[in-house]
Amino acid sequence: MRAIVYIAAASLLVASVTCLPARGVYALDAHKTAEALAQRAAKAFESGNMTEAATLYREAYKMDPAESAYLYGAARASHTGRDLAHAEDDYVAFIALPNADAARVQKAKGFLESLRAELSGEKMAEAKKAEAAGDALLATTFYLEAWRIAPDRAEPLLKAAILERQLGDKKAAIGHLQRYLQLAPSDANGRGTADALLKQLGGAPQLAPAPKPVVVETPKPVATAPLVQPKPVQVVTVPPTAEKPGSPRRVVGWSAIGLGGASVIGAVVLAVLANSQQSTLDGNKLANGHFDGARISVDQAASEQASINGKWTGAGLAAGVGVAAIGVGAWLVAGAPANVAVVPTWDGFSVAGRF
Repeated sequence: MRAIVYIAAASLLVASVTCLPARGVYALDAHKTAEALAQRAAKAFESGNMTEAATLYREAYKMDPAESAYLYGAARASHTGRDLAHAEDDYVAFIALPNADAARVQKAKGFLESLRAELSGEKMAEAKKAEAAGDALLATTFYLEAWRIAPDRAEPLLKAAILERQLGDKKAAIGHLQRYLQLAPSDANGRGTADALLKQLGGAPQLAPAPKPVVVETPKPVATAPLVQPKPVQVVTVPPTAEKPGSPRRVVGWSAIGLGGASVIGAVVLAVLANSQQSTLDGNKLANGHFDGARISVDQAASEQASINGKWTGAGLAAGVGVAAIGVGAWLVAGAPANVAVVPTWDGFSVAGRF
């Protein structure tokens, strides 16, 4: 889908360069639009409307992906508003960003751990209800789902193993008891029960406990950074020149068009690869939208997402460079007058023009 967007954008820009000779300057300042959305999001957050705040922060991030704080704001708003599924997705995506603030990444990891503990706790509550109702099979399913959401949490494994023993699934019970003993702290109350059950089932003990869990901080509202307004647009008019068909100007122009086309094609290839890689990563999620901890760890998911984000960034840069090269090449070949706008932005400058 994003590849189609890149192709459409490139086609529109090339058409504006080669087919529309009218004068004028049109500059789209996505950064300024994103700032306005983020300001609205901050007000919604302060007023307690977390659903609106999260939606606006996500829209701002789509407009200006260089501002990772917008995605962090979306995660915090969703978390505070108890939309835990969206909050988890936003935290994972934010942690994987190469341009994310290191301090915020550490906070996001703590919030994500806390969130998954909450989600796991909800599944534990459902499991206990099913167990109280006498449905051992359903209770076992919920206990294991609670563990997959928070793979470092040992208690659900012990609960599941006890029920699996009752259900006659000896192999599953032994495997989950051994995994419990690997994860549970050395002073965990359930270690004695797990050891005794393993001996009864004839399983080999696993005596290497994991360190005690780290206490994470309580989620706090996100603060937005001061906004920076761009400087005024500067317009420079380039006079027309008459060139012969074989002049160096035209040769350079056609070369630029060729290189620009190759760059756009490269952008499409990167976008297709990123889309395919994203589909593969999403395949590791459970039906409830959370990553299956038994198939992929948080660090692995974050690393994979970082690779995908890198491809999308490369595709965007290649598309932008390619379209710019095509535009300059068309101008050199046509020898027509050009209006070029140089717009200072928060992190550099952007260029727009009509040829």
